[in-house]
Amino acid sequence: MKRTKVLAWAGAAVLAVLVGLYLVFQGLQDFDLSEFESRPIVFDFDGYSVAGTLHLPKTANAPVVLLVHGDGPADRYSGGGYLPLISSLLDSGIAVYSWDKPGIGESGGDWLSFSMEDRAKLSAAALETVKAQPELSESAAGFLGFSQAGWVLPIVAREPARGDFFVIVGGALNWLRQGEYYTKRRMELAGSSPQEIEGALATRAKANRKLLADDATYQDYLDSGMDEEPMSEERFAFVHRNMLADSTEHLWRISAPVLSIHGSDDLNVDPRFNPNFFRQILEDRNGANRFVIVPNATHALLRSDTFNYQLEDDMPVWSKTAFVLLGRRAYAPGALDTLTGWIKKRVPAGSSGDSFRNRSN
Repeated sequence: MKRTKVLAWAGAAVLAVLVGLYLVFQGLQDFDLSEFESRPIVFDFDGYSVAGTLHLPKTANAPVVLLVHGDGPADRYSGGGYLPLISSLLDSGIAVYSWDKPGIGESGGDWLSFSMEDRAKLSAAALETVKAQPELSESAAGFLGFSQAGWVLPIVAREPARGDFFVIVGGALNWLRQGEYYTKRRMELAGSSPQEIEGALATRAKANRKLLADDATYQDYLDSGMDEEPMSEERFAFVHRNMLADSTEHLWRISAPVLSIHGSDDLNVDPRFNPNFFRQILEDRNGANRFVIVPNATHALLRSDTFNYQLEDDMPVWSKTAFVLLGRRAYAPGALDTLTGWIKKRVPAGSSGDSFRNRSN
């Protein structure tokens, strides 16, 4: 009897190890796109070459999404962070194109010199280049953007829309309000008292009023003392150029299909105010529009119990390791299905990619 129990426990342990190894393999596989056809695509913008990669699924007449980065010096795969998402989209029969930001990877130029309007024009140029690919010329094509893309994609989507559909993940709305929320949450996470937070926000608001002036200088910013660790002069120029960014006006001019999706535990943008704002303006403008808050999800729609940090640099090694091992399973339950399902509904079975701008399903 004792031997039987030992063998049973040993068998269970071996099975658990095998299951664990299988799941790890599945996670790591999401970072390998070699089974799909890929093609480097370079296009010109503002006198510079912008380089990216097009990945094609194994299905014909595939819709295509263009990935629009959030903030920061991102390459076409966001340092590998996009790979599980891209893998999931390809498995769902959706082609993907993403590019290195100007000045990053193989792209020329300098992303810090861009306004949100510039970023929108760059995205539109990327779409024209992708649609010039023979197998995608008749495909439905749209955008999937993150965070700062909340200022970019509404410009691209306003009539006449340059794209058939738009997915905005963790979309920002107003630059100054966004900065206030981000700062408040960061100080809360650091253990600051309500009084300390209120004082810091008041100081930032006062400094911002001065920095909004067209002739505000980097020295003015340094003198304000608003940041304990001052940003670089190049970053200040980018912020000064864009700190009046607000999507409200553009949202009122959109009739194309929009999916707005936020994580309930977002530490970067307000997961209550922002989705409601999108809904208030866009809900009746297209029957296909959806406004989703994913439970227990981060700014990037990852599982908040493991990955809820404001910056990648904040993530401990164990969390980064977990992301690699989990792959697409690092996303909050339902998040990727929501994305892929909504996109595929823009292209019903058998379609060769007509515009579905007014489709309401």
